[in-house]
Amino acid sequence: MASRDATEKQDDESRRDFLRFAGGVAGAATVGGLSGCLGGGGGGDTATEAEGDEDTATEGTDGGGGASVDELSYWAVGTTNPEDWSDFKDETGIDVNYSAAAWSPGETVTKLVQGTASQDFDVAGNDTTLTGVLHEQGAINPTNLQELPNWEYVYDEVKNSGPTEIDGEQHSLSSVQNGDSVAYLPDEVGDPGSVNSYGILFDEEFQGKTSLEAGWATAFHKVALYLQRNNMADLEDIAEPTEEDVDKVVNFLLEQKDSGQFRTFWSGWQTAVNLLAKKEVVAMDTWEPVVFALRDQDMNAEYLEPNEGYSLWAIGPWLTNKGIENRGASESLVNWMMGGWYNAQITKLRGYLSSSELGIDYAEESDEYDADFIQQRHEEVRSRFSDDVSVYGNRYPDSFSHLNSQWNRLTS
Repeated sequence: MASRDATEKQDDESRRDFLRFAGGVAGAATVGGLSGCLGGGGGGDTATEAEGDEDTATEGTDGGGGASVDELSYWAVGTTNPEDWSDFKDETGIDVNYSAAAWSPGETVTKLVQGTASQDFDVAGNDTTLTGVLHEQGAINPTNLQELPNWEYVYDEVKNSGPTEIDGEQHSLSSVQNGDSVAYLPDEVGDPGSVNSYGILFDEEFQGKTSLEAGWATAFHKVALYLQRNNMADLEDIAEPTEEDVDKVVNFLLEQKDSGQFRTFWSGWQTAVNLLAKKEVVAMDTWEPVVFALRDQDMNAEYLEPNEGYSLWAIGPWLTNKGIENRGASESLVNWMMGGWYNAQITKLRGYLSSSELGIDYAEESDEYDADFIQQRHEEVRSRFSDDVSVYGNRYPDSFSHLNSQWNRLTS
């Protein structure tokens, strides 16, 4: 796949295509899908072992010799919704009935484990860090990924994803992913070459002009990375924080809050964009699409490349207990989500990393996609998953209740 130099015009057009989704969102579930980081404390926006080896789905069947499947129900956050399922219908003869899910670890686990979501939907898609607990509670089933045709084209970063690995094997696909950090305004803060730490959020020079997200899902892990990597706190586990770890991070943030460091704890897509666009905030813990939105307004905005590492997240489809009854058809959907059209479409709409190189190949053969933009985004985000310092955020740790209550104490 030869790389081509993208022109500035092509980049701008790609960003506008990307922002067709981002700029027009209104509902919380959709915004949550865009962000990849809502939930976990009120911030914003499913394991029985499969028996036997079953074939990959054929058109209109469950792939296991059962009854014909005409439709699959898919419940997931908006990031994984391509907004058009006709390509899958054309390929398999199966319709997809999509329902938007909130981006919240607690709500997701509750609905799949204690509620009826695992019986109501064939496939569920949410943060992959929840895979382990949902597997333990019998709400989701392993996907036979290595038997699916498109698995061989999946990136190593996806094939080796830690949150989806159980007992040494990949339990499910990570279909969309990114690493989150900080959006900032170089004209107000400094040249990108001199800004490389989460410390920008706590710099006294910008007192009253920085902001954290109201939800803890990725914000907590960014601050934990900052404190640990700069020897400002001794944390036992950044990724799976203990209650003591939680207290250290929150106490630090309470001191910052009391000193007037933060303009606000923001919530909601448009609020995030507006705070930076009006320069009420010059550095903000937020999602990368905010930077694209500001650039679309001809603002000079950058996304932090933190020395301390990114707060990683990934979303992927799980086979529910209903889905396992239609394993062949359900896995045909997962296979399609590793394919060319879906991968190109997801990166075009969201600017995030999809699961395989097939998206770039597809874009190179299509007039509807900018292959340079898609390849650049894939390369950039892949590097975040292999830097040996970044960690996954938005988890459901043993300290979940304590983290939730302490973060609410901070942001109230």
